[in-house]
Amino acid sequence: MQKYDAVEKGIANKDIKALREAIGSICYTNRDFSNGEFFEVVSYVESKGIKLKDDTLLGVEPVSKIKSEFNEDDFTRAVFELKRNFCDERIKDVETIGKKLYGKKVTQNEASTNRVEKQTQERVSQKQTVNRNVEGGEFPNAQSHQPYDTGKMIIGAVAIAVIIVMIACICKILVKI
Repeated sequence: MQKYDAVEKGIANKDIKALREAIGSICYTNRDFSNGEFFEVVSYVESKGIKLKDDTLLGVEPVSKIKSEFNEDDFTRAVFELKRNFCDERIKDVETIGKKLYGKKVTQNEASTNRVEKQTQERVSQKQTVNRNVEGGEFPNAQSHQPYDTGKMIIGAVAIAVIIVMIACICKILVKI
């Protein structure tokens, strides 16, 4: 299991809301629940004596109970509701939508290859623990949700170059005086 700063901080502070937010965000890193990480983190938190799950379903009906065909908005709404009402029904809702939207249809040859790859990954993950540093300590893999804007980077680089040229010109003028 990978370690997340936000989860560790939530456990240390016994902050249920922060834990639900962090664990809910894991849904975005493995949308089809294929690697089991979500359930591993939930079990890990519960093993620390923290009651993470609500006993009952509250609020609106789960999306998968209302619809059978889903889109990205449905997945986002289901994760949002999970963070607010962390119960088995909401977890199943997100998992159902995620598998339907993002799950891969596997042929027999791919299944064999995937099994070997998964076993290799499991061996590697058993040998190392990854500690992801998260800015602000709230969202695992926050970096993967940040937009990459090349235009802003170019403007910034040009601005720095202009400032350097201006400083060089001022220094040259001051040396002549």
